Amino acid sequence: MLRVTGESQTILVEHFVGFIERELGGRGIVYGAHPLLRPFVETHARELADFVLHGLSLDHQFGLQAIETFSGDPLRLLRVDLWDSLQSHIAYAERGFVSGVGGLQRIMTQIESAPSEAKDGA
Repeated sequence: MLRVTGESQTILVEHFVGFIERELGGRGIVYGAHPLLRPFVETHARELADFVLHGLSLDHQFGLQAIETFSGDPLRLLRVDLWDSLQSHIAYAERGFVSGVGGLQRIMTQIESAPSEAKDGA
């Protein structure tokens, strides 16, 4: 089973943090709009990265014998296959996030339009 560790995981999470910030920023949702926005971004970035990493490990379950039977340069074939899978899973995760971001936008609009006494807990 394929397992991605260390800096590769960090790079993937950072990719999704930037992606989410751009998507939300394009909809007028920026840091400072709500105190829980940063934890939202960071949590969702980790969840999207986990989705991609789990998908990769499910796609690439093979034993040593399977690697030995590849034709040509086995490591090159494996790298190309992994790259294609990684790109596919990242694109799928990004589309999933974008399809649900409208709900967050509606919530943020409701928070902004709420009367000030409701915001202050009065």
